[in-house]
Amino acid sequence: MTIRRRARTRHAPPRPEARPAASAATGRVDRLKLRHLRVLELVHRLGSLGAAARELRISQPTATMLLHELEEVFGAKLVDRGPRGARLTMAGLRALERLSIALVSVERGIEAAAAPDLAPVLRLGCVQTAGVKALPSALARLEQAGMPGPLELHEGRARDLVAALCAGRLDCVIGWMDETLASALPVGQLDIRPLWYGRMQVVAARGHPLARQRAVTVAELSRSRWIVPPAGSRTHAAYVRLFVGHGFAAPPVAVECAALHTTLHLVAATRFLAVAPDAAVRAYAKRGMVVPLKGPELDLGANPVSVMTRRDSDGVEAVGKLRDALLADAA
Repeated sequence: MTIRRRARTRHAPPRPEARPAASAATGRVDRLKLRHLRVLELVHRLGSLGAAARELRISQPTATMLLHELEEVFGAKLVDRGPRGARLTMAGLRALERLSIALVSVERGIEAAAAPDLAPVLRLGCVQTAGVKALPSALARLEQAGMPGPLELHEGRARDLVAALCAGRLDCVIGWMDETLASALPVGQLDIRPLWYGRMQVVAARGHPLARQRAVTVAELSRSRWIVPPAGSRTHAAYVRLFVGHGFAAPPVAVECAALHTTLHLVAATRFLAVAPDAAVRAYAKRGMVVPLKGPELDLGANPVSVMTRRDSDGVEAVGKLRDALLADAA
């Protein structure tokens, strides 16, 4: 036994324990400071390393050094510099998607530390139809169970809200989600859970002549006057698709209005038509103000309305409580 042990020691000495592959990278990351991250953000926003240096109140050589250190840690070229300024490479853009969340998280952490006895503000973004269907019952549940903290509501278009969530400016979003949003935004970092499936409907006042028909055609709709939100919104896209899908040009918009509830009040008082989410249409139809028009040509399909949070906020108690309250109705 002794001879074999010595031979093994002489000819096959035990290999030193391998260090984790990530340790060197971790050491480099630990040297980074917030201004390293700010340099990338400012170059993207201002289009110049010199402008970024002035914003940070440092010299341009210092800003260049910070950028080089950042690129060394990331192992990639993050900025292309030329005579007309600087712009982020694709690697830089992908890195900034994540770093912007880190910067916002630091700001939120500073806010929380400044008032440790107060619950942090929960920033919720929602499309307008959420105020009719999902949010009231969820808020009632939270009120009974004890609000996790102050709630700050931001209404807007689904695309803008999801972009703000991805950037860390919102904590939670209730909004439409389909393949167009999924392909245009970095939604891979999000936890997306469907709440309900909604449809866009053509709506008119109860006394409108088309409201009495069993099947309205798109040809008839093309001769009507319309209240439509601005181009770029989901509702405007549905309005255009309604006509183009049946070989008609969309009629000129008579009234442009971005506010869903104002639109439905205007429809109730006039002969104008509009396209609106079915949840809002049902709420106003119960009050006897409007009716959805009928007809197979008016089917615009269904899309999910989802509650969305960032995966890196799973440990935030207030976000989890709000999401659970919203999902309670979906279940």
